[in-house]
Amino acid sequence: MNFKYIIIIFILAVIVGGGTFWFSKETENSFNFSPLELNLEKNKEETDISHNQQFRDAVVKFVRETAESYSSGRKAEHSEELKKEDDWNISITVYYQGKIRGIGQKEGNLLTSVLEEAVIDVLTDEKYGRINKDELGSSRFLIRFISPPNQFSFIEYQGKGIELIDDMVPLRELDKDLIYQKIEQGKEFLFKMADEKEYGFHKYYYALNDTFENRLHAVYSASIIYTFLYLYDLEKDEKILENLLNWADFLLSMQNLNKGDERYGAFHYSLYLDSGEKEQYFVVGTSALSIFTLLRLYDFTGNSEYLNSAKLAGDWLIKMQEEDGSMRPYVKYSDGKWVQGTKESLLYNGQVLSSLSKLYLVTGEKKYYDTAKRIADRFAEKYEEVQGYIKGEYREENPISNCWVVMSLMDFYKASKDDYYKTIIFPLSEEILANQKDNEKDLLNYGGWGGAYSSSGMGWMSEVMTETYRFCREERGTDCEKYKESVIKTIRWIIQNTYSAENSFILPDPERAIGGVFWNQSNRYVRTDSVCHALNSYTLIYNYLDEEKLISVPEEPLKLILDKINNPL
Repeated sequence: MNFKYIIIIFILAVIVGGGTFWFSKETENSFNFSPLELNLEKNKEETDISHNQQFRDAVVKFVRETAESYSSGRKAEHSEELKKEDDWNISITVYYQGKIRGIGQKEGNLLTSVLEEAVIDVLTDEKYGRINKDELGSSRFLIRFISPPNQFSFIEYQGKGIELIDDMVPLRELDKDLIYQKIEQGKEFLFKMADEKEYGFHKYYYALNDTFENRLHAVYSASIIYTFLYLYDLEKDEKILENLLNWADFLLSMQNLNKGDERYGAFHYSLYLDSGEKEQYFVVGTSALSIFTLLRLYDFTGNSEYLNSAKLAGDWLIKMQEEDGSMRPYVKYSDGKWVQGTKESLLYNGQVLSSLSKLYLVTGEKKYYDTAKRIADRFAEKYEEVQGYIKGEYREENPISNCWVVMSLMDFYKASKDDYYKTIIFPLSEEILANQKDNEKDLLNYGGWGGAYSSSGMGWMSEVMTETYRFCREERGTDCEKYKESVIKTIRWIIQNTYSAENSFILPDPERAIGGVFWNQSNRYVRTDSVCHALNSYTLIYNYLDEEKLISVPEEPLKLILDKINNPL
């Protein structure tokens, strides 16, 4: 055969064979892109400002470069990507060390021009003292695209635009890693809440002006120690052990050990730092929650001093019980005489029921069981009357108080092993679950609860639903996962209301605040029990969580957002 024909046949074979191979590979891979094509697509997406995050980042970059150029007396060089025409109304605010240092607002047709003019107004704003060139580097810009009632806002953070809704940084995605990060941050926050001299803990941290109230609280100290022991169970942090005995000594020092006093065994509510005086105010909840912690300390250390202290507190609580099983809430010294509270509190009743149930399980002493049973039976009687939420005399029907009913009945069931109480625990838990807010479009409230208005209440319900989930599994209950799902949603809400590097632009000392759970959207102080309830919930649910994403709530597309801004109805 002619050599020329051999070459032609060979070339045709290669073409046909290669085509067959290409087709088989294309079918196998469902027409996947090559690595090069994927990189091109990725690069296109990263530079395409029609995406929400790319748009925010591009605007932040423009604002920052404009501000720095203007402060240096030179003209900024901008890319063409933001030269978009529409009806723009933009407000820009600059924050430095938690304070507003300039505000500018402009309207116009060309986005770049409106942004540039607003930035110049910010930098020349005399009302707030005009931010200087040196301060500018540590400042943060808040940018709002405005068309009432709609607003598209974001705050600058490390060169990126962080989404805001009503000046809150919403949490759209939750996973196990983020929860662990918040465990670490919350732990570090609580370390900072201890007084370095007395080793007691503060109730409040006023983050907006970086101050504490001038006293330490027994009940919040007890709660924080209790939380630290949960944290130690999870990760064995030696720093907790280094401080534990000092914290415990402060708690013991707050107990009334005057044997001739009717308040013998009770815990003073607080210690005033300026005078060194202990408040002559004894709340049953303070002693009850101290028992929680003292029993954990006894179990952890084997030191009988903690058990003896818990028993003294329990004996005082027995004396505070009324004939109907309810607890007198407090006794305090006022106007030269001792005064007792008379209103019934479901919260205090529940705290006492839990603490005496735990004390009975450790000591086996029937007096604690009998006192606890009278409270449990009072709860049961109230529940049987309404088959739903019960109420005390401090608050109307609400999920927070009823969570204490659920929690304390679980504790009493462990002491009594009477299945009757489970016929209340699970139906009442269902009532509580029904009040959780489940609308993802209302992101600031999604995962919260009707009838609860603070992070303390939200955290407490998350903690109780975690305990209910664990109890349901232990008792081989049905559909236990609904409690876990509820906890995950509430954790999302709590983290959204926790100080982070991203959302602390209004604070003078962001580092101290990180990890603190602020009270609510309107009140940005931190109450330390909010942090405790959150961390208890995180640590108790952590090992039950899956590794994949737990919650994902996408944003609306940028085009739709800007249409609402620029073309309001």
